Amino acid sequence: MRRWRKFLCGLAVCTVFGAGGCPSADEIEDIVDELDDIEIEIDQSVNEIQTVAPTNNDLPDVLIDQGDTIVIADDATIVTDVSDTLVVAELPDITLVGFENLTGLDAYYTYRVDGEFQGIFVFADETLLIEYPCLSDIEIATEDYFDPFTGEFVDGFDVGEVFFNPDDFICGDAFIMTFTEDDIFVDVIPLD
Repeated sequence: MRRWRKFLCGLAVCTVFGAGGCPSADEIEDIVDELDDIEIEIDQSVNEIQTVAPTNNDLPDVLIDQGDTIVIADDATIVTDVSDTLVVAELPDITLVGFENLTGLDAYYTYRVDGEFQGIFVFADETLLIEYPCLSDIEIATEDYFDPFTGEFVDGFDVGEVFFNPDDFICGDAFIMTFTEDDIFVDVIPLD
C-alpha cells in the first residue's frame, strides 16, 4: 500500500509541476513521510476521524422535517484519510476545518466559511475533517444534538462564535473545534 501511495504521490507532483519538475524517489519518500507525520499529529489531537461522509439520508427525521440539509461548499473536500487526501503542494493554501464531537450524541452544526452557509452532521464521538481553500473567517452559528440510536432531538444552542485569519488561524493550519457537553475548545495545528 505504501508503494502505491508513493506512486500516486509522485504522479500528482509530476502533474502539478510538469514533466520537468518530477521529484526523485527520495523526494517522493519525503512527501509521503510528511503526510504520514501530519496524519499522526492530527490522529493524536482528535478522537476517531469520521470515515463516512454523512448524506442527507443520515439526518434525523426532525431535521429533514425542518428542511435542514447537509451543505458543503463545492470547493470543499471531506477528508476521511489525511495522508491519502491532502496534497503537500497545496497545504500552504488550505484550511483544514475539524469538528470533534465529544458529546456522546450525534450533532448537526451550522456555520459560515467566508460568509457562505454550511451544514454538517457529525456522528457521536467522531471528528469530521473538511478541507477548504484558504479561509478568511469561520463562524459557528448553531449546534443541535440528537440521540444516536433514536434520532430524537436532545438539545440545541445558538453559538455565534467567529474565528478570523490571521488572528485565530492562518492558511496551512488545521483548525480543530472540539465540542463537549459544556464548551467548545479550539486547537490549531500547523500543516505546512
